[in-house]
Amino acid sequence: MEIDFLLLADFIGIVGFAFAGILAAMGKKVDPVGVFVLAFTTAFGGGLMRDLIIDNRPFYWIAHEEYVWMTLGLSIVAPFVMRSLKEKLLHTLFIFSDALGLGFFAICGTAMSMKAGIGPLPSAMLGVCTAVFGGMVRDVFLNRMPLVLSDRQPYASAAFAGCWVYIGLIYSGSDETQTLWFATMLIVVVRMVCWYKDWNIVSYGRFQKKDGTLHDTEQQPKKKHPVSDDYWGPDSNRWID
Repeated sequence: MEIDFLLLADFIGIVGFAFAGILAAMGKKVDPVGVFVLAFTTAFGGGLMRDLIIDNRPFYWIAHEEYVWMTLGLSIVAPFVMRSLKEKLLHTLFIFSDALGLGFFAICGTAMSMKAGIGPLPSAMLGVCTAVFGGMVRDVFLNRMPLVLSDRQPYASAAFAGCWVYIGLIYSGSDETQTLWFATMLIVVVRMVCWYKDWNIVSYGRFQKKDGTLHDTEQQPKKKHPVSDDYWGPDSNRWID
């Protein structure tokens, strides 16, 4: 049952992060090859780093070729579908897809690390790295400050806390499959609620606007893309050329 859940969780996380990568590419003058690179990097980058550290062979994306084909298919079809969606819905889809990937990858990374004989703290850190590394590389490709380093709402911290909830419940003797589901959903719910309620863990006082972004006094605002730029905020210097 647990192995089946890990496979299912990885599948959901890959789909979520692949969509997040595709949405992040919208409005960024990225060609179709670039869209696939961003989707693949977001979906498999964290898992690749995890596999390297825990010496898991073959690498996950090599052992599951069907997920690569699925990511390629999404990269081709999804942009055409998303063009017909409203801006607000695209923004919400980006947040939700990213939250799904964050939750599922964090717990799967932690579980796989513990199965490899790694201690609790390194396992939790590897779980967080699995969840955020792909998105960080995606943001670097798009010339952005990585979300994991700049988001004032719980992101990596939510994943880290969820990993410790999973570890604590496992050591207390709780059912492993139920613990995996619970900890994963906890991360997703915390992330979505904090976004919906606009709860920040860092505040910059009078320099911060109501939406959590910072006032920019050095340049005049230009046209922004609703998914890529409104989410990251004008302080991140991510304007469309």
